[in-house]
Amino acid sequence: MFNQNTPKTGLAGLKAHWKDDLQAGFSISLIALPLCLGIAIASGFPPIAGLFAAIVGGLIVSRVNGSFVTITGPAAGLIVVNLAAIETLGQGDNVAGYHYALAAIVVAGLIILLFGLLKAGKFGDFFPTSAVHGMLAAIGVIIMVKQIFVALGVRAHGHEIFEVIEEIPTAIINSNPEVALIAVVSLAILIIYPKVKWKIVKMIPAPMWVLIVAIPMELLMDWKMEHEVIFLGEHHKVGPQLLVNLPANVMDGIVTPDFGKIATSAFWIAVMSIALVTAIESLLSAVAVDTLDPFKRKSDLNKDLGAMGIGASVSGLVGGLPMISEIVRSSANVGSGSKTQWSNFFHAIFLLIFMIVLKPIIELIPLSALAAMLIFTGYRLASPKEFKHVYEIGKSELLIFVTTLVMVLATDLLIGIAAGIIMNFIVNIFKGARVGEMFKVSVKESIDNEVATIAVAGACTFSNYLGLKKHLQKNAQRQFLVLDLSQATFLDHTVVHHLHGFERDQKVLGRKFEIINTDHLNPVSEHPMSEISIKAKKLEVNISNRDQELQKLAEQKGWKYNPGSEHTDSWGGFPVFQGSKVNRVHNVISTDINGNKCLIADLIIHEGAQVTKTEKKLTALYLSANGTTLPTFSMKKEQLFDKVLEKAGVDDINFESHPNFSTKNHLTGKDEQAIRKLFNEGMLGYLESHDDYALDCNGHAILVYSKTELNPDGIVNTLEYAKGLARHIEGYTK
Repeated sequence: MFNQNTPKTGLAGLKAHWKDDLQAGFSISLIALPLCLGIAIASGFPPIAGLFAAIVGGLIVSRVNGSFVTITGPAAGLIVVNLAAIETLGQGDNVAGYHYALAAIVVAGLIILLFGLLKAGKFGDFFPTSAVHGMLAAIGVIIMVKQIFVALGVRAHGHEIFEVIEEIPTAIINSNPEVALIAVVSLAILIIYPKVKWKIVKMIPAPMWVLIVAIPMELLMDWKMEHEVIFLGEHHKVGPQLLVNLPANVMDGIVTPDFGKIATSAFWIAVMSIALVTAIESLLSAVAVDTLDPFKRKSDLNKDLGAMGIGASVSGLVGGLPMISEIVRSSANVGSGSKTQWSNFFHAIFLLIFMIVLKPIIELIPLSALAAMLIFTGYRLASPKEFKHVYEIGKSELLIFVTTLVMVLATDLLIGIAAGIIMNFIVNIFKGARVGEMFKVSVKESIDNEVATIAVAGACTFSNYLGLKKHLQKNAQRQFLVLDLSQATFLDHTVVHHLHGFERDQKVLGRKFEIINTDHLNPVSEHPMSEISIKAKKLEVNISNRDQELQKLAEQKGWKYNPGSEHTDSWGGFPVFQGSKVNRVHNVISTDINGNKCLIADLIIHEGAQVTKTEKKLTALYLSANGTTLPTFSMKKEQLFDKVLEKAGVDDINFESHPNFSTKNHLTGKDEQAIRKLFNEGMLGYLESHDDYALDCNGHAILVYSKTELNPDGIVNTLEYAKGLARHIEGYTK
């Protein structure tokens, strides 16, 4: 169910949204260029193989996939399986291994296509959430460990990951100073970039800033000419071997696969590793990007899987890497204002142009700069925050997470994810799930007019959730769907996670989904996604100083107060959150302003998703327009470079009669006439006299926000400001 503002698809979408998608495609191509090169090199493939994969993904996959704003291309999460395929199939000969690995990619693509045709997208919900995150964290560790040596300009001698880890101190001591300097500067840029607020800086993505700095550094050091650098008495070689190398022309880069080892077990292990990791990552990424899509469209996961299979096979046939709906580029695509899959297509066109026209510049890129980007990506996958996040969900989830991570590092991806699944089985049995109900959930349906009730008995776990999901989807189109847990004994974290997602989807579609009779089930932690069990003890509520302050304030003012978490749905759809996700809403004060619903709460915002995720906290006020349809707009303080952006074509609505307001504020929105009607003389006068706040409007409510959490006095002042604001929006008609 799409609303009238949902972008069109196909040729109609191209005609309607080509400007937005062209601009987004260009922005994403700047991010994709260095990442594709780095991922290919880290995978043991020629640099051009990464570009081939992204170009195939954009030109072909974008025309047949089932998603709306994802960007298709090579991913850091596939580095491990790609490199393993070359090393195991080549047996020391990486050139031969490359040709054999291409054959494995072609066959893996056909298997992924088969997954899509068999509608296996639903099995993405089978894998335990913590085990999948443990696998991704292990991939992050492997990427960091392998790329540290490239960043330092030295070689690793060990083969097993733990042997390589032991070599890191020696590598640091023996590092090439020029190579390491570029890597350190590049890493510093990536770390500092999210903290920089200047818009002129933000107009260029972080990976491109790395190249803008690293290439001149390399030119000053004259790496095109091979020479030695003496540092602390040690001699280090530098030269063209430390730079990206592309073939003389594009056609020379096309390499055909060798199917000579198709009858060996090593070949099929490589095939299944590539197929499973590609399928799992593609499903995870598509679902994650759906949550960022401002139009809340749902990807057809089966169609998406089939498209990834086609893309992988075509890419492998010409010498390229396998691909997924890559999360870093997809998140940035949403943030760049993409409307349809044509942005994916345009990004591939730009990459093709770069590959042909900018070859001399690409060949100036230091490998250590690309290694720094991959180290940064790997750290995001395996950062301490990931461990902390899993621990907050529950100790058993941390056990599953760590088990998967360690087993992947000690063995391989397939054995590691299997170990995580087995550990989840053991944990669930220990928590009270019976062996007989691990793969079959007890469900009863009852229908009363448009109200469908689904009653669950016993344990509901990751391994039997597909049975429950079948019943939920069967009744998803009813206006009121109830999940009765009166006979349930246990719901694990993966099930709770999926139910939250289903509830969010139902709300987006204007349907009601309610979970009832849960008083006998207690969460194992305060995290909203934690497992719930009949055996769990009731949690003791820890009241923080902020809780106490806000509780006291609410009592004094006669407001309602909830220190816990509430649904995030009402807080989505505002322009300020485009490309971000409201992850948590808590410390919620509720009141009424002239009949308008008013909430003020602490928000935790996740910018990006998965590996790109950054977290920030702020206090925001939600003011309902009480049924009035308002124009969508964003108003924030004008920064130093906003005037530069205006000249570059970024709109800013100014008012000649109120130059002070126009100078201080950056006001944007599509329906300028409606915005000017709302921002009448009275409204502008009020805003000029109260200029401490930023405003956003999603059409039916206004968001008033600050950059940080407000103290009690700040909350009182914000509510007073909202009262004046409510008076000025009363009576507005579009």
